[in-house]
Amino acid sequence: LPLAYYTHHFSRRFLPKRPPLRRITSISTFYLLDYRTRQAELGLDYGPPQAQLSDAKFVFQDGKWQGESGLSHRPPLLKLFSSHDWEQSCKVMKKENKALLEENNYLKLQLELLMDMLTETTARLHIKLGFKNILELRITFN
Repeated sequence: LPLAYYTHHFSRRFLPKRPPLRRITSISTFYLLDYRTRQAELGLDYGPPQAQLSDAKFVFQDGKWQGESGLSHRPPLLKLFSSHDWEQSCKVMKKENKALLEENNYLKLQLELLMDMLTETTARLHIKLGFKNILELRITFN
């Protein structure tokens, strides 16, 4: 493309169009009420969060997960998962992790090799054609 094209399109300042003004909407008075009033109006009292893991039920109270009986405890993992299943899943994950790490290292090596090849080819092109000719080629391809 000719040089005039670039000077015409890139010398102007970027001035985007302004978006249209938003319409003023009326806000419901419900949102002006405080949280407790809204909770009473709509009956939004859900109680504390609860979770169930296997046979154990837990309730989140006072910043801690507590058993349904009220005692704060953490169930042992052996109750939640059988030890055989746990060991098998760990072995499978370790194998997958090792395979992914090896693949990642291989891909990094390939990328490094390709970058070296690209650098070498570019250097040879610079030497062969000279820097001035390369600039002319860039202009004709663009």
